[in-house]
Amino acid sequence: MNAPKYGFETEAGEDFPRYIMYDVNNVCNARCPFCPQSAIAVSDDFAPQHLDWDLYVKTITEVAKYPVELVRFTGDGEPLLHPKMNDMIELALSLGVTKLNLTTNGSLLKGKRLARMLKAPPHVIDFSLDAFTEETYDKYRIGLDFKTTMKNVHDFIEKRDPARTRVIVSMIHHPGLDAEVEAFRNYWTGRADMVAIRRLHSNLGSVAVVQMPPPSRRWPCVHLWQRLVIDFRGHIRFCPIDWHDQSYVGDVSALSLHEVWHSPFMQKLRKRHLDGNYGGCGVCEKCGDWANSPWSEGWVDMMRKESLQTAGT
Repeated sequence: MNAPKYGFETEAGEDFPRYIMYDVNNVCNARCPFCPQSAIAVSDDFAPQHLDWDLYVKTITEVAKYPVELVRFTGDGEPLLHPKMNDMIELALSLGVTKLNLTTNGSLLKGKRLARMLKAPPHVIDFSLDAFTEETYDKYRIGLDFKTTMKNVHDFIEKRDPARTRVIVSMIHHPGLDAEVEAFRNYWTGRADMVAIRRLHSNLGSVAVVQMPPPSRRWPCVHLWQRLVIDFRGHIRFCPIDWHDQSYVGDVSALSLHEVWHSPFMQKLRKRHLDGNYGGCGVCEKCGDWANSPWSEGWVDMMRKESLQTAGT
C-alpha cells in the first residue's frame, strides 16, 4: 500500500499544505437534496455562523507566507452570503496569494456584488450549476431561479477580464443524467474556460446517494497530504467532506496551520493510511467516499490544467 505515488509531492508540500480550503459559513439560499446543509439547516440546534474576520486575517496572513498552490473559498452553504466575502478575496490578493478560487452557486453574483467582484476578482471562479435544463435545475437547486442564475453566469463571463479570472462551470453527474451531462459539456465548452463534471459524494454518509462500486483495494486519502480545511467556527479539519466536525484537529485561535500540519495526530493518521490500517481512524474508518477522491484528479490538479476546455473530477 505504501507505493511511491502516495505521499507529499514536494518538499514545500511537506512543509505546508498545498491547498487551503475555507468553509466560510454554514448558511445557504438553496435546499439541494444531495447536500447535507439542507438537513442541518432545519435541525433543532442549527445556528447560522460566518467565519470570524479576525480569525480569517490570522490564517490568511500565515498562508501568504508559504508557496500555497491554491486557496479556495467555499462553504457549508453559499459563500457569497458571508458579509465579508469580497473583503476576504481582496485581502488575500493584497497579501500576494497567487491562486484564489471561489466556488459559488452563482445566484447572488449580480448588482453591487458583481461590480465589486469584477474590480478585485479571484483568479478562478467556479459556478456550481448542476444542471443544463430548467427541469433538472429546479429538482436539484431548490429555492433558486434557473434563469436568474444563468444570466448571472453569462454576465460574469462577458464582463470579466479573462487575463485576471478564469471561469469553471461544474455539474454533478447524478444517475440517469448522462445525456444532460453531455449537453452541459457541449454548451459550456468554448464559453467557460473549463467544464468540470464531478462525482457524487455521500459526504461521509450524510446523504443517501447511488454510487458506483468502489475499487477492491482502497488507497490512502489524498487530502492528508495536500490540504487543510478552516471552517466557519474557526476549526481546522483534515476532511473536506466532513459536515459534522468529526475531523477536527484544532482551533485557529490557538494553533497555527503549520503546527497542525506537523502535529503528531496528522503524522499518525498519514501513517495509518499508508499502512492500510483504517480501523480507529475516526471518520476515515467507515468512509464510503474515498474512491471519489483519486490521486492526481483533485482541485489543485484542476487548477494546474485550467487552460483546458474540459475536465472530470
